[in-house]
Amino acid sequence: MTTNNLATDKLSDRIQSYSQRQFTGRLDIQGATTWSLYFCLGRLVWATGGVHPHRRWNRLLTQYCPQIPPNGVRLRERELSRYWEYEVLTVLVRRQKIAGEQAVAAIKSAVAEILLDIIQHQEKRPLTFTVDREDVLDASLTLINPAQALQESQQVWEIWCKAGLGNLSPNFAPVLKQPEELQKLASPRVYQTLVKVIDGKHSLRDLSIFIKQDLLLLVRSLLPYIRKKIIGLVEITDLPKQAVSPITATTSTSPQQTSREEASIPPTAPPGPPVSSAKPLSSPPGPPVSSRRPLVAYVDDSVLDCQIMEDILNKANYGFLSIKDSMQALPLLLQHKPDAIFLDLVMPVANGYEICAQIRRISSFKNTPIIILTGNDGIVDRVRAKMLGATDFLAKPVVSQKVLSALHKHLNSSSLSESAPQLLNYQAS
Repeated sequence: MTTNNLATDKLSDRIQSYSQRQFTGRLDIQGATTWSLYFCLGRLVWATGGVHPHRRWNRLLTQYCPQIPPNGVRLRERELSRYWEYEVLTVLVRRQKIAGEQAVAAIKSAVAEILLDIIQHQEKRPLTFTVDREDVLDASLTLINPAQALQESQQVWEIWCKAGLGNLSPNFAPVLKQPEELQKLASPRVYQTLVKVIDGKHSLRDLSIFIKQDLLLLVRSLLPYIRKKIIGLVEITDLPKQAVSPITATTSTSPQQTSREEASIPPTAPPGPPVSSAKPLSSPPGPPVSSRRPLVAYVDDSVLDCQIMEDILNKANYGFLSIKDSMQALPLLLQHKPDAIFLDLVMPVANGYEICAQIRRISSFKNTPIIILTGNDGIVDRVRAKMLGATDFLAKPVVSQKVLSALHKHLNSSSLSESAPQLLNYQAS
């Protein structure tokens, strides 16, 4: 184990150095707290630590593994290794309780969150780096380009600062200081929502997942009340250890052993998505053209448009998956893995931009055609959709010729969205 105490040594310098040297092991970064980055041959495998590891774990499960209840895993004290969350994800994937893409999305989100916290911290205080080459982590789930991950987190930090949020940690919890003033300034709906969720016990990151809103948009919406001192921000502690998990796992303190495979997982299958959220694949009249029909998903809260789309696709011998609840879109898409996705732009809670960005973060959907449909066919919407990884853009109403032409074009293309831009974590604008 080696230590470097040079205050001038930046995180970016370390990341670049270990990537070039194909470093394998653990890098501990000490500041006001400690974070750990795990490398395998110069690539990032996992990241942990910080002030709220258990809160982060709950958020990851809620956002990326909704079929796994956050309080379903119980780990005994002696089984809590430094990277117990990663071991649990590995078990869940190997036992087919979650898809590999779900685990990868959770890992990337954890890495992005921790890198952002480190970047914010090093703006104020120097960092100390400690290397442990013996602590090697199984890299079977994913390998992340560390330079790219750091660049994305730095871009998020720049956006955070430009919004005037440089001194606000996303780990702070909002607390209502002047409810009477809030009631005067906010609409009744906004007031009722804020009174319910702002209790000083949930961090900004927690609230972002709870109310299903992008973190930056959430903080921006609260900023006027924060500046008027109607809402305050306080530091909060992490959740207790026993509130952490989704299986009963028996893990070894030695990373070389494979006792993760001996994890005890309840025999009952995890709850699936609501039946009403997705229709069964429809059988077309007559025999299918090939042994496997392409599956097309349509995410739209409009019942009428879903019925029109289903009729168009069934007649054209495509399989059809209807998703009317935007918050169920990601888990259902991961479950069914459609060949193409039509996505309505205007929906409650999560809009088409946010869902498109979430889909493109998942490696298995990198080349899946995502076709945006909207009644507002403006150049700004088209450019924004393209920047977030959309393959094409169709104006409503849903018309058979346009839908089938788009499918023929993109499902038969030799290169599907190979140049889709990399998306910023926690940014869906």
